[in-house]
Amino acid sequence: MSSIVCLLGDPVSKSLSPAMHNAAFESLGIDCHYVVHQVDRGGLTNAIGQLRQDDRILGANVTIPHKESVMPLLDEIDPMAARVGAVNTISRVGGRLRGSNTDVVGFRQAIDECGYQVAGKAVVVVGAGGAAVVAALQSLTGRLWVIARNPGQARELTDHLQLDPSAAVGLERGRIVISEADLVINATPADVVQGAGLRRDQQFFDLRSRRSAEGRAMLLYQGAASFEIWTGRPAPLDVMRAALAHAAEAVPA
Repeated sequence: MSSIVCLLGDPVSKSLSPAMHNAAFESLGIDCHYVVHQVDRGGLTNAIGQLRQDDRILGANVTIPHKESVMPLLDEIDPMAARVGAVNTISRVGGRLRGSNTDVVGFRQAIDECGYQVAGKAVVVVGAGGAAVVAALQSLTGRLWVIARNPGQARELTDHLQLDPSAAVGLERGRIVISEADLVINATPADVVQGAGLRRDQQFFDLRSRRSAEGRAMLLYQGAASFEIWTGRPAPLDVMRAALAHAAEAVPA
């Protein structure tokens, strides 16, 4: 009987993850299929209940808007997910569901692979949904800010990660902060950062996997870490990377 891994989120129809994971399963001869489930906020509890009841389901990925709200529905939360306050990976451990966060390691590996210099640098993360990115950076950078349309959401994030209160910035001051940064990271679905106009000496990291090579690198590495949690086997990175590239070319952003 085939196993299943799900992607829970809204929207999910353009996700590159199915192509990446199904190629990985096939390459290792694992009888498992990665499928997407469009789940709105009101349907999350039911979706987790179905996951819990179906032994064929090895686990799931969780994406926007459920990474925080899924946490109370699980039986265990690993230390990294608890620190970040967000879960992007669910695994079945016996009869229990465990929440993990692979976005932190995925981002760290992506910035290394893409050659971004962050040690001692001033970094801006645009978007309060970039909790894992902020957590990955906070011990590496010289100065770190979080910009959000809703300043309260930025403050919640910086408070949770025990950053200086001045790290939370609203849009009004955002342009000034961006102008002072060495690295700007877009953790939103929009082009707001590029519209602000960056200097030539500033680095830019776009988390959107359909829009950037660096975003696909993060998707690759967080996906590989999730794959290893579900299967207990090393992820076939080259296969996954090729599948990602092909899928990104095949379907417009």
